Amino acid sequence: MFTLRAAIMWTVNDFPAYAMVSGWSTKGYMACPVCKEDVTSGWHAGKVCYLGHRRWLPWDHEWREKDKEFDGNTERRLRPREWSGDEIVEQLNRLDFAPFGKTKNVFDTLVGTILDIEGKTKDTIKACLDLERMGIRRGLWLNRDSDKARRDLAFFSLKPNDKKEFLKFVSSVKFPDGYASNIARCLRHDIVQVLCKFEMIFPPAFFTSMMHVMVHLPEEALLAGPVNYRWMYPIERLLGELKKSVRNRAKPE
Repeated sequence: MFTLRAAIMWTVNDFPAYAMVSGWSTKGYMACPVCKEDVTSGWHAGKVCYLGHRRWLPWDHEWREKDKEFDGNTERRLRPREWSGDEIVEQLNRLDFAPFGKTKNVFDTLVGTILDIEGKTKDTIKACLDLERMGIRRGLWLNRDSDKARRDLAFFSLKPNDKKEFLKFVSSVKFPDGYASNIARCLRHDIVQVLCKFEMIFPPAFFTSMMHVMVHLPEEALLAGPVNYRWMYPIERLLGELKKSVRNRAKPE
């Protein structure tokens, strides 16, 4: 007789499951498990959106003083502080677990918006009305003719010919494993500026929780180590093969 012990080394999960393993809800006004209560969120176009990425810029960066290009306000706050392990454990002891919702992929959000895909784009009538209410981005407001209003194609949306060229390029991009590792090294420095540029281009409705957590991914990737132990490609390939041989594609396994 002997005692058999087991330990969980790691898990592969999506963002909603992040809530289950971290104890922090991934929906609502405080949906970021890293920023926690200090996340910048608001109600835009009928949903909660997450802005304020200028907080991660250097203190003397010129974008901090811009207002109309962003949400109509200057930004003088520092980035949210990092919680210690003891603080997180103490908070977990005081929390009840809550139900969790669905979220969308960053790539789907970006491509759906620039290609103006119905049901996928974040440049909607509600988003235009939201910008008008905030008094920013006049070029994205609804075009009102007498008693009617219409949404014109935004300047960041691609025209039909441009869409074909974009999709042709994306379908041709194939990198071997590790080839684009230099991109990952640059991401830690550039992701804040990329998100700030997005804030100057896209309406607030574009910034879902998945867009916001991009600012934390470089640090989390460094903590997690080599990606080959935790990416989803082998699992997705297996599920793809299973879906070809069953009727109930929702639960192929």
